[in-house]
Amino acid sequence: MSLSGIKPLRIYREIVRLGEGLRDSGQLQGEPVQRALRVLEAFSTRIREAGVDRAAAVATSAVREGDSSGNFMEEAESLLGFPVEVITGDSEARLTTLGVQGGIGPVEDGIVVDIGGGSTEIVRLKSGSVVWTRSLDAGVVHLTEKYLQTDPPTEAEIKRFNQIVAALIHGMTEGGGNFVGTAGTPTTLAALDLGIDEYDPTLVNGHVLTFSRLDELAGILLGMRSKSRLDLPGMEKGREDLIVAGILMLLQFMKYWSYKELLVSDWGLLEGVAMDLADRAVAK
Repeated sequence: MSLSGIKPLRIYREIVRLGEGLRDSGQLQGEPVQRALRVLEAFSTRIREAGVDRAAAVATSAVREGDSSGNFMEEAESLLGFPVEVITGDSEARLTTLGVQGGIGPVEDGIVVDIGGGSTEIVRLKSGSVVWTRSLDAGVVHLTEKYLQTDPPTEAEIKRFNQIVAALIHGMTEGGGNFVGTAGTPTTLAALDLGIDEYDPTLVNGHVLTFSRLDELAGILLGMRSKSRLDLPGMEKGREDLIVAGILMLLQFMKYWSYKELLVSDWGLLEGVAMDLADRAVAK
């Protein structure tokens, strides 16, 4: 599917933190589930009002790990009126890469990273093809809950966090080419760097953040309480505490693979799912 294959008309996004409390309990928790269902109900209304005739929905790490009884999925599908596919980490990585390349163009050589709430997908590309993918059982929600419990985090917490992330990626093969980031952490950091009060995907998509600028932003964010971060132009509500884990992860990745710049993609899993749906419709 080419870049011109789909055209976003309306985009709605809500941070629900479905995986909140999952690691300690092993199950999806009541309040996060209710938050997610309320958002899905609102989205369902918008879908009907827009007259959409073909829709798709996917669930990722939180549901893979925590919905053993299938209760959440049953309620979600009932609200939406169509099936929700629980995708594997590898499928998530593939669809994310599809979306990224739809947004910023072909990535011939490089690494694409999608830092989620419960997992992190890493894709290595060479000559335009996927060489390997990794789905790390670690995302900003889980890592924040476990390792960054102080607001703002202490030096000891930051040191331990960096050691954990370094251990997760140790032994992965070499990088090279471009380092591309998608999803909420890179796009929020781009918005912060741009200083924009209202999120503008046309400005964020393709924005480049140097390692030194990310390190500078990390110093600013780590020195603030979550509540104060909300006052920063570009900070998305609901991400004010999670952004710390996200930026620390990006810095560790860039150090490990010796990247000097981060290329930000506004497009990712959402657009990859839409492109895949369109591809399958054309193929019929």
